[in-house]
Amino acid sequence: MLNAQAADYKKPEFTLELTITGVGVDIRLNDISIEFDMFGGHSTMSYDVNQSVIAGVNELQVITYPFFGKTREEGQTKKYHEEAEIKATLYVNEQGDSSNKKILTQIHLHPDLPLEQAASKSAEIDGADDVVLDNKSQPLTYPAITFNQQVVATRKSLPVQSNYPRWAWQDGQIIEDTQENYDSLLAAYREIYDVFENKDRQKLLELHTPRAAEYAIAYYLEGGAEAGHQFMNTGERANNPESKLSDFITRSTKLDVYANGKMARIVNAAQYHPFVFLHKTKNIVYTMKFGFYKNQQGEWIMIR
Repeated sequence: MLNAQAADYKKPEFTLELTITGVGVDIRLNDISIEFDMFGGHSTMSYDVNQSVIAGVNELQVITYPFFGKTREEGQTKKYHEEAEIKATLYVNEQGDSSNKKILTQIHLHPDLPLEQAASKSAEIDGADDVVLDNKSQPLTYPAITFNQQVVATRKSLPVQSNYPRWAWQDGQIIEDTQENYDSLLAAYREIYDVFENKDRQKLLELHTPRAAEYAIAYYLEGGAEAGHQFMNTGERANNPESKLSDFITRSTKLDVYANGKMARIVNAAQYHPFVFLHKTKNIVYTMKFGFYKNQQGEWIMIR
């Protein structure tokens, strides 16, 4: 599989492929969390990440920590499992031609090894920097839990062409982790919650339109925001007779600022936002995930 810059693609399609074994992870692209798992195990997955890629150089980051037991009381294990392994690879291909995908960056990490050896199996990529490793960075902290021990691996990508779309959040304000921002963003969540509770479809479409418009751009959908709404199934949970809206959640939540200070969300340690949907007959929780930016007028805009 060849390494190549993501240049001259008519409709570039970006995919992040992950294999995770025996370790807790927070895997980020441009400081946007793509996969978060506290409990380890073994999993292989693939994400379409067009909406998280930016023009120019992108940054892939793998944050790892010895995994937690199945209950919070068991806590975090003291050391990495000897088989702990993460492989995260960012690919690009022409839309519809996944057989010809090329590597933009990769991190292949064994966090149980000495730090200088932990990323030695990462692919060599001509023109791309090596993996940068750190085991002394600020741990992930939530109101009810802290991930005390971690290894962080970061690697930049080969460049994406300069005419790739620029997202609205890139031109938003830098968001500070303050009580004022927590309170005002929580109010924005409450507005969305009330709209779901009232099953106000027109208002749902209105609130989701900035997000829908960018998804349409990211995935080359014809029809603008309307096509984006169809792609996202806007309001699907509210209209599903088997779904029940939970109570509004504020306990043990925090303001999480990400995307290098350009986006924010409110979450708890399980990555639940202030409200979720519950299946009425099955023991299933459907998480509602929203990302906001703050425009130059100081308004919170749902964008992811």
